[in-house]
Amino acid sequence: MSGNREHHLLNIEDETGKRTIPLEAATYSIGRDVTNAIVIHGHGVSRQHALLLRIPSPNGYRYRVVDGNADGKPSANGILVNGQRVQSHELKDGDEINFGGAVKAHYATVSMGDAEFVKYLKSVNYHSIKAVPMTATITQAEEGAEDKQSEEETKFHATPPPLPSNAPPQSAPTPKSASPWLPIVAGIVIVLAIAGIGLVVMNRPPAPQPQTPTQTQ
Repeated sequence: MSGNREHHLLNIEDETGKRTIPLEAATYSIGRDVTNAIVIHGHGVSRQHALLLRIPSPNGYRYRVVDGNADGKPSANGILVNGQRVQSHELKDGDEINFGGAVKAHYATVSMGDAEFVKYLKSVNYHSIKAVPMTATITQAEEGAEDKQSEEETKFHATPPPLPSNAPPQSAPTPKSASPWLPIVAGIVIVLAIAGIGLVVMNRPPAPQPQTPTQTQ
Protein backbone atom coordinates (compact mmCIF):
# COMPACT_ATOMS: atom_id res chain seq x y z
CA MET A 1 0.00 0.00 0.00
CA SER A 2 1.36 3.48 -0.88
CA GLY A 3 2.54 5.60 2.05
CA ASN A 4 3.48 2.60 4.20
CA ARG A 5 6.91 2.36 5.75
CA GLU A 6 8.64 0.10 8.24
CA HIS A 7 8.37 1.08 11.89
CA HIS A 8 10.45 -0.40 14.71
CA LEU A 9 9.11 -1.19 18.17
CA LEU A 10 10.38 -2.41 21.52
CA ASN A 11 7.68 -4.05 23.66
CA ILE A 12 8.93 -3.96 27.26
CA GLU A 13 7.61 -5.84 30.29
CA ASP A 14 9.16 -4.94 33.65
CA GLU A 15 8.07 -4.31 37.25
CA THR A 16 6.04 -1.24 36.24
CA GLY A 17 3.99 -3.10 33.61
CA LYS A 18 3.93 -3.37 29.84
CA ARG A 19 4.57 -0.61 27.33
CA THR A 20 5.50 -0.21 23.68
CA ILE A 21 8.24 2.22 22.62
CA PRO A 22 8.73 3.29 18.98
CA LEU A 23 12.37 3.28 17.90
CA GLU A 24 13.62 6.01 15.54
CA ALA A 25 16.73 7.59 17.11
CA ALA A 26 20.27 6.53 16.23
CA THR A 27 21.12 5.45 19.79
CA TYR A 28 19.18 4.46 22.92
CA SER A 29 20.68 3.81 26.34
CA ILE A 30 18.81 1.28 28.49
CA GLY A 31 18.97 0.78 32.26
CA ARG A 32 17.37 1.60 35.60
CA ASP A 33 18.97 5.05 35.92
CA VAL A 34 16.53 7.84 35.09
CA THR A 35 19.06 9.45 32.74
CA ASN A 36 18.66 6.58 30.24
CA ALA A 37 16.61 7.04 27.10
CA ILE A 38 14.70 3.86 27.99
CA VAL A 39 14.31 3.29 31.74
CA ILE A 40 13.59 -0.27 32.90
CA HIS A 41 12.96 -1.52 36.44
CA GLY A 42 13.78 -4.99 37.71
CA HIS A 43 16.01 -7.00 40.02
CA GLY A 44 19.38 -7.54 38.36
CA VAL A 45 19.15 -4.54 36.00
CA SER A 46 22.21 -2.28 35.98
CA ARG A 47 22.08 1.50 36.08
CA GLN A 48 23.39 1.54 32.50
CA HIS A 49 22.63 -1.91 31.20
CA ALA A 50 22.68 -1.87 27.39
CA LEU A 51 22.59 0.16 24.17
CA LEU A 52 20.44 0.04 21.04
CA LEU A 53 22.31 1.19 17.95
CA ARG A 54 20.62 1.90 14.60
CA ILE A 55 22.47 0.26 11.70
CA PRO A 56 21.69 0.33 7.97
CA SER A 57 20.06 -2.65 6.23
CA PRO A 58 18.86 -3.41 2.65
CA ASN A 59 15.29 -2.42 3.61
CA GLY A 60 16.25 0.69 5.55
CA TYR A 61 17.73 0.05 8.98
CA ARG A 62 17.75 -2.35 11.91
CA TYR A 63 18.81 -2.11 15.54
CA ARG A 64 21.69 -3.83 17.27
CA VAL A 65 21.60 -4.45 21.03
CA VAL A 66 24.95 -4.16 22.84
CA ASP A 67 25.62 -5.11 26.46
CA GLY A 68 27.00 -2.32 28.67
CA ASN A 69 27.22 1.44 28.42
CA ALA A 70 28.75 3.87 25.94
CA ASP A 71 32.14 3.63 27.70
CA GLY A 72 32.27 -0.12 27.11
CA LYS A 73 31.57 -1.12 30.70
CA PRO A 74 29.47 -4.33 30.66
CA SER A 75 26.35 -4.78 32.78
CA ALA A 76 26.49 -6.85 35.96
CA ASN A 77 24.12 -9.60 34.74
CA GLY A 78 24.36 -9.35 30.96
CA ILE A 79 21.70 -9.73 28.26
CA LEU A 80 20.09 -12.73 26.58
CA VAL A 81 18.61 -12.81 23.08
CA ASN A 82 16.23 -15.72 22.48
CA GLY A 83 17.71 -17.43 25.54
CA GLN A 84 21.34 -17.09 24.46
CA ARG A 85 23.79 -14.84 26.28
CA VAL A 86 25.29 -12.32 23.87
CA GLN A 87 27.56 -9.30 23.97
CA SER A 88 26.15 -7.82 20.74
CA HIS A 89 23.33 -8.95 18.46
CA GLU A 90 21.60 -7.58 15.35
CA LEU A 91 17.90 -7.79 16.14
CA LYS A 92 15.26 -9.34 13.91
CA ASP A 93 11.48 -9.10 14.07
CA GLY A 94 10.23 -11.20 16.99
CA ASP A 95 13.53 -11.44 18.91
CA GLU A 96 13.17 -11.62 22.69
CA ILE A 97 15.69 -9.73 24.82
CA ASN A 98 16.21 -10.37 28.51
CA PHE A 99 17.96 -7.74 30.63
CA GLY A 100 19.55 -9.06 33.81
CA GLY A 101 17.15 -12.01 34.06
CA ALA A 102 14.18 -9.89 35.22
CA VAL A 103 13.07 -7.64 32.34
CA LYS A 104 11.81 -8.93 29.01
CA ALA A 105 11.50 -7.03 25.75
CA HIS A 106 10.41 -8.01 22.24
CA TYR A 107 11.73 -6.33 19.13
CA ALA A 108 9.20 -5.96 16.34
CA THR A 109 8.76 -4.27 12.98
CA VAL A 110 5.44 -3.27 11.38
CA SER A 111 4.67 -1.76 7.97
CA MET A 112 1.98 0.93 7.93
CA GLY A 113 1.37 4.62 7.34
CA ASP A 114 2.41 7.21 9.90
CA ALA A 115 -1.17 8.11 10.96
CA GLU A 116 -2.08 4.44 11.27
CA PHE A 117 1.07 3.81 13.28
CA VAL A 118 0.17 6.56 15.77
CA LYS A 119 -3.26 4.97 16.31
CA TYR A 120 -1.61 1.58 16.69
CA LEU A 121 0.73 2.86 19.43
CA LYS A 122 -2.17 4.40 21.35
CA SER A 123 -4.08 1.13 21.12
CA VAL A 124 -1.30 -1.16 22.33
CA ASN A 125 -0.33 1.15 25.18
CA TYR A 126 -3.98 1.58 26.22
CA HIS A 127 -4.40 -2.19 26.56
CA SER A 128 -1.10 -2.67 28.43
CA ILE A 129 -1.42 -4.30 31.85
CA LYS A 130 -0.11 -2.24 34.74
CA ALA A 131 1.82 -4.22 37.33
CA VAL A 132 1.01 -3.69 41.02
CA PRO A 133 3.89 -3.77 43.55
CA MET A 134 3.61 -6.60 46.08
CA THR A 135 3.75 -4.14 48.99
CA ALA A 136 0.62 -2.42 47.71
CA THR A 137 -1.39 -5.44 46.59
CA ILE A 138 -5.08 -5.03 47.38
CA THR A 139 -8.19 -6.50 45.80
CA GLN A 140 -11.04 -4.47 44.42
CA ALA A 141 -13.34 -5.98 47.02
CA GLU A 142 -11.06 -4.76 49.82
CA GLU A 143 -10.91 -1.32 48.22
CA GLY A 144 -14.70 -1.18 48.11
CA ALA A 145 -14.95 -2.28 51.75
CA GLU A 146 -12.43 0.35 52.85
CA ASP A 147 -14.25 3.06 50.88
CA LYS A 148 -17.57 2.02 52.45
CA GLN A 149 -16.06 1.99 55.95
CA SER A 150 -14.52 5.40 55.38
CA GLU A 151 -17.86 6.73 54.18
CA GLU A 152 -19.65 5.33 57.25
CA GLU A 153 -17.04 6.83 59.58
CA THR A 154 -17.42 10.18 57.86
CA LYS A 155 -21.20 10.05 58.34
CA PHE A 156 -20.77 9.07 62.00
CA HIS A 157 -18.34 11.86 62.81
CA ALA A 158 -19.97 14.46 60.61
CA THR A 159 -21.48 17.51 62.31
CA PRO A 160 -25.12 18.34 61.52
CA PRO A 161 -25.61 21.04 58.90
CA PRO A 162 -26.34 24.55 60.22
CA LEU A 163 -29.96 25.62 60.37
CA PRO A 164 -31.14 28.28 57.92
CA SER A 165 -31.36 31.78 59.28
CA ASN A 166 -35.19 31.85 59.13
CA ALA A 167 -35.63 28.50 60.85
CA PRO A 168 -37.31 28.63 64.30
CA PRO A 169 -35.04 27.83 67.24
CA GLN A 170 -35.16 24.27 68.37
CA SER A 171 -36.67 23.94 71.85
CA ALA A 172 -35.35 21.48 74.33
CA PRO A 173 -37.47 18.37 74.64
CA THR A 174 -39.96 18.63 77.53
CA PRO A 175 -39.57 15.93 80.15
CA LYS A 176 -42.36 13.42 80.32
CA SER A 177 -44.81 14.10 83.18
CA ALA A 178 -45.21 11.51 85.90
CA SER A 179 -48.15 9.15 85.63
CA PRO A 180 -51.32 10.51 87.38
CA TRP A 181 -52.01 7.05 88.84
CA LEU A 182 -49.01 7.16 91.16
CA PRO A 183 -50.54 9.51 93.85
CA ILE A 184 -53.88 7.63 93.71
CA VAL A 185 -52.22 4.29 94.31
CA ALA A 186 -50.12 5.78 97.12
CA GLY A 187 -53.26 7.18 98.80
CA ILE A 188 -55.03 3.83 98.62
CA VAL A 189 -52.02 2.07 100.15
CA ILE A 190 -51.95 4.60 103.05
CA VAL A 191 -55.71 4.24 103.72
CA LEU A 192 -55.45 0.45 103.76
CA ALA A 193 -52.52 0.60 106.16
CA ILE A 194 -54.43 2.88 108.59
CA ALA A 195 -57.53 0.67 108.42
CA GLY A 196 -55.45 -2.42 109.16
CA ILE A 197 -53.90 -0.78 112.22
CA GLY A 198 -57.41 0.21 113.48
CA LEU A 199 -58.70 -3.34 113.16
CA VAL A 200 -55.76 -4.71 115.11
CA VAL A 201 -56.39 -2.22 117.93
CA MET A 202 -60.14 -2.96 118.09
CA ASN A 203 -59.72 -6.72 118.21
CA ARG A 204 -57.12 -6.69 120.97
CA PRO A 205 -58.64 -8.17 124.27
CA PRO A 206 -59.02 -5.78 127.26
CA ALA A 207 -56.38 -5.85 129.96
CA PRO A 208 -57.37 -7.76 133.17
CA GLN A 209 -58.54 -5.57 136.12
CA PRO A 210 -56.47 -5.84 139.37
CA GLN A 211 -58.31 -7.53 142.32
CA THR A 212 -58.91 -5.44 145.55
CA PRO A 213 -57.70 -7.33 148.71
CA THR A 214 -60.51 -8.12 151.30
CA GLN A 215 -60.25 -6.83 154.87
CA THR A 216 -60.32 -9.38 157.72
CA GLN A 217 -62.19 -8.66 160.92
